[in-house]
Amino acid sequence: MIPEETIPQQNSPTPTSTLSFLARNHTLGRNTKKPKTNITKTNSSFVQRIITNDQLAKILMARTSEDTNLFYNCGTSFVWMDAGGHPKEPLSRIIFARACPTSHDVNLLTRGADQLDVIIGFSSGDIMWFDPLCNKYGRINKGGVMNNSSITMIKWLQGYENLFMAAFNDGSVMIFDKEKEDELFHPGNDQRPSMTPLPTSFNAKTRFKITKQPQKIASKNNPVSHWKLSNQSITAFSFSPDCQHVAIVGLDGLLRVVNFLQETLCDVYEGYYGGLTCVSWSPDGRYILTGGQDDLVTIWAFREQRIIARCQGHNSWITHIAFDPWRCDEKLYRFASVGEDGKLILWDFSVNALHKPKAKSGNRNRGASVSSVNGPPLNGIIATMQDNRHPIVHPVQSKTDVAFLPPTMVKTIHGDPCVGVYFREDVIVTTDKRGKVNIWKRPVVSSSNT
Repeated sequence: MIPEETIPQQNSPTPTSTLSFLARNHTLGRNTKKPKTNITKTNSSFVQRIITNDQLAKILMARTSEDTNLFYNCGTSFVWMDAGGHPKEPLSRIIFARACPTSHDVNLLTRGADQLDVIIGFSSGDIMWFDPLCNKYGRINKGGVMNNSSITMIKWLQGYENLFMAAFNDGSVMIFDKEKEDELFHPGNDQRPSMTPLPTSFNAKTRFKITKQPQKIASKNNPVSHWKLSNQSITAFSFSPDCQHVAIVGLDGLLRVVNFLQETLCDVYEGYYGGLTCVSWSPDGRYILTGGQDDLVTIWAFREQRIIARCQGHNSWITHIAFDPWRCDEKLYRFASVGEDGKLILWDFSVNALHKPKAKSGNRNRGASVSSVNGPPLNGIIATMQDNRHPIVHPVQSKTDVAFLPPTMVKTIHGDPCVGVYFREDVIVTTDKRGKVNIWKRPVVSSSNT
């Protein structure tokens, strides 16, 4: 149960900023559309070159459903490797000339032995739809025709073969269709004077401006939708398990909960200090985690619309957080955080076991609560069901009004700032800014310890 017993299984000398895993399983019995341009023969100035393993065809033929692919982007490269280290050399590496890949994601719905749909976002705003199995690609938002701001995160929409969402450094979020064409796009700019002081204006906190293409061209052209949320960078987002809501965080220090299906802003939560850099939704959809420049991990209750606890343990900015789906149930939630202090911290969260702060009489806002130990207010639950209501801004709570959660385990695992933590059933993976990838074997949990 304690990761101090684990040992690193693999180190990669190649720098990495984000990575993802994908088991080689069949999930579809039907044909789906594929990209058309051969990357090995392209004359595009965007791609400098691709380096493919000489034995790639034989390696792919010998692979089984137990093999796992590992993708990561670093510098100007996007790299595909075998997660088990067989072989240790990359299966392929694409080197880009005009921009750096900043984020990527693999479509779990369309994956198969003969198809992998990977979407890659770039510092130039460009997006590449790439299938490494056939080395073919397509480009979206080419040259930043719809948004030339850097992409901070990109994700396929769960359950969709063709739709994905991208967050941008200019404070916007856009939804694209990989099968639609690019088209010039100029979202309306809100020039009202009251919107200028974004970090302090109430109107700015509830800002949610939706722009779409004219109906006559929307059926064939991107974007599907454009959301303007802030004048500061949107750093990360996370979908609820039922894919009906998305939690969005940014450098303006706000956590926004959006009804994705209705495209409405539901709740806005103020962070304690500074910007928010990462967000994660619990497997059961009840809780949202955020981390940021205040060195804190914060737990928010989605249905109860309140802050639950702050988690103190890091000495620098939080860079990534993740729930452990194999260690979460109705009573106890396990999650991890990594930060620029090089630490991996494991947390075990149970509402009933929270350290309650000392109560302060006469100064609590109406409807506020220390934690959900007291039970959610009925009007709060009803409010979450009314997605056509006006968004609610939840002001920051002082330290004395919020429960404190101590860490379960703290360990410095990297000499450089960490950038990612990922849970697998048998391992925990951590990455740092210099490019080291550590794969930590999990201890076997016996039935007597569960």
